[in-house]
Amino acid sequence: MRGLKYAASAKHLLRPSVFEGADEDEKRMLLVSLATGVLYHSKLRTIHVWQILQTILPEFEPSFVKDEKTCSSPWSVACPPKLAKRSSGGSVPPQFTLATAETFCNEQVEEALEGVCGGDAESGDVSDSVALPSSAPDGQYGYHEITPRDASDPLAVAFEYLDSVTIPKSQLDDLEAKLKGLHNRSKDLNRKIDQLWKTVGGREQDRMGPNGELFGISNECFVVEAGKYEYELCIFGKAYQRDRGGASKSGTSLGSWRKMEVDEESGNRIFRWEGGAKCWNGPERSATAVVTCGAETRVLSADEPETCAYGMQMESHIACDDTFRKQNEIPLP
Repeated sequence: MRGLKYAASAKHLLRPSVFEGADEDEKRMLLVSLATGVLYHSKLRTIHVWQILQTILPEFEPSFVKDEKTCSSPWSVACPPKLAKRSSGGSVPPQFTLATAETFCNEQVEEALEGVCGGDAESGDVSDSVALPSSAPDGQYGYHEITPRDASDPLAVAFEYLDSVTIPKSQLDDLEAKLKGLHNRSKDLNRKIDQLWKTVGGREQDRMGPNGELFGISNECFVVEAGKYEYELCIFGKAYQRDRGGASKSGTSLGSWRKMEVDEESGNRIFRWEGGAKCWNGPERSATAVVTCGAETRVLSADEPETCAYGMQMESHIACDDTFRKQNEIPLP
């Protein structure tokens, strides 16, 4: 059962997203650890390791015998066992598997050709007049019942130290409970970290602007009166036009906060609200505010230069950046 758990974990780790942020050494150590767990807990024998590698490694790609009229072992194409060089360096399969594979090839594969089907045993051809049995005892056709690793297997020697380490089940349960608690704690901390990143504008800082400069005025609203109207602009909120002195506090929507842009030449910030109330027989209302350097954040003016497209002038300390300093030839203190 523990072998199956390790195998399932290894399969999960093969997903690219799981390795995100891990370097090559960390990835290798994770997979080696899981592969070791699969081998140890599933009691796989050395010959099983060799057989698995023969079927999955691109260096071998054996074309197993599929002819129904043959007594040849499906492993005959992999015999005698051999090493293959990998393009990334080194060779496969591991050296310790070769002696076991050699014995397997000499003994078990040859058994498949001894008095089973008739015909030419040496070539593996089967006479049409000889019917293949529907079942076969252990060893026939080169197939043997899978048995777990025993003390004589080379892998048993490799795992001898692990076999000697005994941990009481109560201690193991305590460790697993602590691990689960730490895992849950880690998930909680990661959620809090993600929330903090959202608060300050995301990991790319695209929401709060350069250096998080909008954080200080986020969710604040600024009002200006122009003509018979009052305009309200809310950072990360909505923009409104309403009658001065009117009873309604909602007014006509000029749109919801869309984004802030930075004019690299002037250093001015440009606030945009879009998707407001639709004009009669016209477009949806929108508002654009050009923000220049000023000691405090406020709206200076508002008008409607184009039908249902409103323009505002604002000033704020957030536009007092190095570009503004250089343009106005302000010396560094």
